Amino acid sequence: MPPPRLILTCGEPAGIGPDLCIDIAGRAWPCELIVAGDTEVLQARAQQLRRPLSFLPYKPDDVPAEHRAGTLRVLHVPVAAPVRPGHLDRANARHVLQLLDRAIDGCMAGEFAAMVTAPVQKSVIIDAGNKFSGHTEYLAERTGGAHPVMMLTSGSLRVALATTHLPLKNVSAAITDELLQTVLRIVDHDLRTRFAIPAPRIIVCGLNPHNGDNGAFGREEIDIIAPGVELARSQGFPADGPYPAVPLYAPAGARLNQSLYSCLIIAV
Repeated sequence: MPPPRLILTCGEPAGIGPDLCIDIAGRAWPCELIVAGDTEVLQARAQQLRRPLSFLPYKPDDVPAEHRAGTLRVLHVPVAAPVRPGHLDRANARHVLQLLDRAIDGCMAGEFAAMVTAPVQKSVIIDAGNKFSGHTEYLAERTGGAHPVMMLTSGSLRVALATTHLPLKNVSAAITDELLQTVLRIVDHDLRTRFAIPAPRIIVCGLNPHNGDNGAFGREEIDIIAPGVELARSQGFPADGPYPAVPLYAPAGARLNQSLYSCLIIAV
């Protein structure tokens, strides 16, 4: 069976994205790795970084083969304006979105097994007249997703975000009982189906310092989060909380608690 074919988008061409793609290409991977970006930009950046690479054009009809260190197979998407590392140009905002669109279309059509995204500069995309708040929301809109949930993973630590890409002053108002039920349902489903955890436990973190300290630093935990968690438990979801977030992330607390939870949910 051929290895899975993954596509990696370069992101902002004047940013760190091309550098990351070049670094990744220097190692062997148990998949076929296709980089979506401008070939000349990648070649120039590799030369600047003194990282010798063999550049190969991506051919969709080729049989997928595991990535060999020192090679870079590129799905060429040309930039609109010359690129200078560290100098942002709104003229290339559409290029960044074209990378995402090509990767999304390929994943939806079965051409790619998954996509990985290098960083983008949201302000450049927005300043160029595009509606864009982040990869999460853009992918959900393009794929028809009802409610996107961002999850960060590292080893056995999994953290899902109740809110994404909001100004801090708007987070409290965004935390509602309906939102918590939706996020808990999605996280529970995906822990079971995508992470093969048959009996997940989900810990919900508080919003305020010290979990609100009985209302001294805010009442979101008392008025919204705790009732939302209790409602979820009554409906059969394995949720618990809210708990102060800081102890759960401290090294000692994390080592102690990782055996107790499958995922943390925190508002950001």
